[in-house]
Amino acid sequence: MTGDPSGARLEKTALFVSHTAEMGGAELFLMDLVRHGPPGWGACFLADGPAARVLEGSARPAIVLAAGAGVLSVRRGSSAFRLGGAAFGVVRLARDLARAARGYRVVCANSQKALFVAALATRLMRRPLVWILHDILTDPHFSAATRRAAVIVANLCASRVVANSSVTAQAFVAAGGRASKLHVVHNGFDPAAHPRGGLDGDPDRGAALRAEFGFDARSVVGLFGRLTPWKGQHVLLAALATVPNVQALVVGGPLFGEAEHEAHLKRAAQDLGLSDRVRFTGFRADVPDLMAGVDIVVHASTEAEPFGRVVVEGLLAGRPVVATRGGGVAEIIEDGRTGLLVTPGDPDELAEAIMRLVSDPVLARSLAQAGRADVAERYAITTTCRDMAGVLTDVLRPG
Repeated sequence: MTGDPSGARLEKTALFVSHTAEMGGAELFLMDLVRHGPPGWGACFLADGPAARVLEGSARPAIVLAAGAGVLSVRRGSSAFRLGGAAFGVVRLARDLARAARGYRVVCANSQKALFVAALATRLMRRPLVWILHDILTDPHFSAATRRAAVIVANLCASRVVANSSVTAQAFVAAGGRASKLHVVHNGFDPAAHPRGGLDGDPDRGAALRAEFGFDARSVVGLFGRLTPWKGQHVLLAALATVPNVQALVVGGPLFGEAEHEAHLKRAAQDLGLSDRVRFTGFRADVPDLMAGVDIVVHASTEAEPFGRVVVEGLLAGRPVVATRGGGVAEIIEDGRTGLLVTPGDPDELAEAIMRLVSDPVLARSLAQAGRADVAERYAITTTCRDMAGVLTDVLRPG
């Protein structure tokens, strides 16, 4: 176990616990809360990773329970037998978490795997539990056993369930969760941390990006996110095959044993004759700068997003955004006013939307301006911290 995010001088209010320290959307949400929230909020990861390293150099380093890595072997679609086999490791890890969280008034589980560990730990500690739900539980990728276990534990053990969107909240209730426990707290962002490109920002960012990746003067679209089939990188490649005057930057790396998918995408780009127009960057820590340098941000997920962080980030970068409709994305973008929405998995419709923005710079600029103004107001990190503080105050209220 390493790190103590608050120290003896501060009142320890809430410990936010995630099962992984990889840089996924849930972990970025946790990091933003801890960095921008009250001094008494701390972070804990049940396995080491990049997110822990980022916080290590901050005023609030994370607690890392390295012994929790074994819990990561349980996947979304695991059977009841597999879940039962992991229970022994959960018990041991819960004891470690209870010791690490000593002094905190409430524990907030930031993932499903963290929920099971934190539920037992808070029983040992006699402290309240809050579950921050980042997934659509009705997603068919979740096995019936995993879904049922999560809902039962939440109903029995969690004082509150915080959903990252209305879609996520509705799916929790549809899966059997108690609506009386629910609060919606959106992901929050600091607009100052997202530089703007284009005519309303720094136009030199586009030139710098072209120089770095060897692009010519043609339009550049950017797709940002983990390399996994449901994020739709293959849909963008298929769309580009019909749009000869557009180049693409694919930013992100594979996680959780999906390295073969990266090789598959690169082969697909070559087979489609796109090798001279597509660049794969792997993981990059400078995503806000890269977003500000592309001409269009594309979100191409083939399945509903619980929230859609990359969509908000693209709009904060002052870039027009084309995104697939459904899930939390439909709560972020108003089609035709703050961005363009297309059908998931439809490369022809995606290509048409891209060409519409390339051929109509007035529309592209209008969408970018309206989109940034809208999300900067609705998804400010100060609002997120305020809303989360309100939930915690309610949980800790006497009686």
